[in-house]
Amino acid sequence: MKLLLPLAAAFALAGCAWFHPPAASEPGAAAPSPAYQRVEVADQVATPAERAACDAVGGEISRQGLLGWEQCVQTYPDAGKICSGDADCEGTCRADPGNQDVAPGVPATGTCQTVDVPFGCYAIIEDGKMGYTLCVD
Repeated sequence: MKLLLPLAAAFALAGCAWFHPPAASEPGAAAPSPAYQRVEVADQVATPAERAACDAVGGEISRQGLLGWEQCVQTYPDAGKICSGDADCEGTCRADPGNQDVAPGVPATGTCQTVDVPFGCYAIIEDGKMGYTLCVD
C-alpha cells in the first residue's frame, strides 16, 4: 500500500507533463499551439500531486466558485482568438462584453474563452449566432 500512492502520483504527473510541439516542417511556418490538458482537483483542497500536475501544465491553484473549492486554472492556448462557435475554441466561444445585449439568434462573433474557469455570466456564440446569457456558479 505504501508503494501504491507514490506510484499513482508518479503516473498522474507523467500524464500531465507539458506537451512540446514538434518543430515546424517549413521555414516560416507557425508552430502549433501547445496542447491543453485539464487538471482536475477531486476535493475541496488540492493534494500535493494535483498541485504538481497543475504546475507542470502552467496552471495555478486558486479558489473558484461560490463554494470556494480549489481548482487548477489554466489559460487556453487560443485565448482571445475571434470565433463563431465552440468548435473554433478549446473552451467556449463567448460574446464580447459589449455585445451581450444582442438578441439571441442574431449573427455574431466572439472571442475564445481566456481561462478554463466556468464561473460567471457570459453569452455563448454558436454556429455564428448569439446565444443566451448564462450565469454559472
